[in-house]
Amino acid sequence: MADWNPGFTSAQFRLDGKRALITGGRGALAEAMAATLADLGCAVALASRTEADCADLAAGIAERFGVPAVGLSCNIADEASVEAAVAGTIDRLGGLDILINNAGASWWGLPQDIPLKGWQKVMDVNVTGTFLACRHAARHMIAAGGGAIVNIASVGAFLSYQPDAGQVVPYTTSKAAIVHLTSDLAAQWAGHNIRVNAIAPGSIETGMTETLDPAIQEKTRAGILMRRFGRPEEIAGTLGCEISGASAGGGSDGNFTGALGVPTLDGLGVRGQMHHTLQEHIWVDSLAERGRLFAGLLATIDGPPA
Repeated sequence: MADWNPGFTSAQFRLDGKRALITGGRGALAEAMAATLADLGCAVALASRTEADCADLAAGIAERFGVPAVGLSCNIADEASVEAAVAGTIDRLGGLDILINNAGASWWGLPQDIPLKGWQKVMDVNVTGTFLACRHAARHMIAAGGGAIVNIASVGAFLSYQPDAGQVVPYTTSKAAIVHLTSDLAAQWAGHNIRVNAIAPGSIETGMTETLDPAIQEKTRAGILMRRFGRPEEIAGTLGCEISGASAGGGSDGNFTGALGVPTLDGLGVRGQMHHTLQEHIWVDSLAERGRLFAGLLATIDGPPA
């Protein structure tokens, strides 16, 4: 029997003594994630091409939460710059336990009209930049005995848009690549005690969504059940689950069908514990139970008209 004492839930998510690097370290989402990590006891380095903005943000985090926080310069598409940002984090914070890949770029336009430089910019920042940060962070984490990496993907990785809803083919393609990269790196580095996960937000109130045409913004909100964009703190709040390794509940394809307004029945999987962690396991005796449940549900579905 587990020892259910007060505070056992929050203790699973504490990050006291940990050190994190957040790329794309300026803007509303970066601030929300930095504040979340700091509130859990984690020291934070914020890195972007505008070091001064990161330094200002870091100063505010340090003052409010009482943890070390620094701003760094980083051009995520340049390997030497990424390597320097990782080294700078280790030098100024004393190590690197957590990497949050938040740097991102987009390019609007019909695919037949997008200039090659637009496509390349998005791929350089979103895909190559994520890979570079992952591998330079992982080199340190492997030597240190483990760590955690969280890549910011997007629901766009799993959706296709018609032109009147979105002209963001480079962006959605790059986010799909990040999803697969995350899965591959998780498999490659699990043996080194490095957890690699991704968060796939929908439309969030950030500088990127603010640049959308108002008509597109309204059309997008109309397709969301709550008729609003998500808030940065709602995404940042998931970090504790992804980083700590605590059971997080996870997600499923139902997240996407439900977001589209399609009635969805979920939760038919077998029972178990430690879902979406390296210790995940199922209870074998629940296989027959859930099989009977699913068969019963199928029996209630009306067949096609005669």
